[in-house]
Amino acid sequence: MARCTVIDAGFYTTVQDMGRLAARESGVPHSGAMDQQSAAQANGLLGNDVSTAVLEMTMKGATLIFSEPTYIAITGATSSVFQNDSNTTSPCVLAIKTGDIIKIGVMEDGNFSYLAVAGGFHVERYLDSASYYPTLLDTAFVEKGSFFTYEPTTKKTATLQPIKNTFAGSIKAYPGPEFHLLTKKQQEQLLLQSFTISRDWNRMAYQLEELVEHDLAAIESSPVLPGTVQLTPQGKLIILMRDAQTTGGYPRVLQLTSESLNRLSQRRVGTTVDFVIV
Repeated sequence: MARCTVIDAGFYTTVQDMGRLAARESGVPHSGAMDQQSAAQANGLLGNDVSTAVLEMTMKGATLIFSEPTYIAITGATSSVFQNDSNTTSPCVLAIKTGDIIKIGVMEDGNFSYLAVAGGFHVERYLDSASYYPTLLDTAFVEKGSFFTYEPTTKKTATLQPIKNTFAGSIKAYPGPEFHLLTKKQQEQLLLQSFTISRDWNRMAYQLEELVEHDLAAIESSPVLPGTVQLTPQGKLIILMRDAQTTGGYPRVLQLTSESLNRLSQRRVGTTVDFVIV
């Protein structure tokens, strides 16, 4: 069995797939790749099933050594990729030889990059998903010295070309269950103002800086999803992400589309968000 060993785990690297779709009723977050389009593209470039687990790297990539030949794909945020002494740029597909060292640099235009291996890594699944989530698994993130096994291969299984994703553009959303409780002026502010991504962001939620003044009362604890936009009593907008809780008591004013949730995940601190109702 071949091994991919972590020499440097980067800033915050985890194993992710498409998430836990059937455990929310038990209070277990969805989890999964923050940018599921990019994760799916990494698998697609290698002919893997879309739900195959990948490595998700945050802001700064990992350094890995492969014990046997294979193919890997790297997608998502653009970064420099070093294969031993050779240098290229993601997104890319690389043929790996025995002993190759892959070093992925700092992300240049997004927050998350994804690395898939041909045939997939052999990783443990819990509640029908390999996605890491703190408190649910023994491991919350990938550490130096960790390793992942895979089946070696010299056969290229797909001939697709890597496509650079565009993270710019408006964020499309549906009206949330409490959107109608906002005044017309508040609704207009929500849809006409640009909001700035604050430094308070992680896999659970992104907070926006500008306030929306309102007098809405808290709601009974109700279901929320990745992409739910909550409005706090102080007027802060909180956009729930992949590791968000399953219920909440803040008014749900918007619900992002799947495509926009992927796009938002790659927006950097200090960039703006413009909501569009669909």
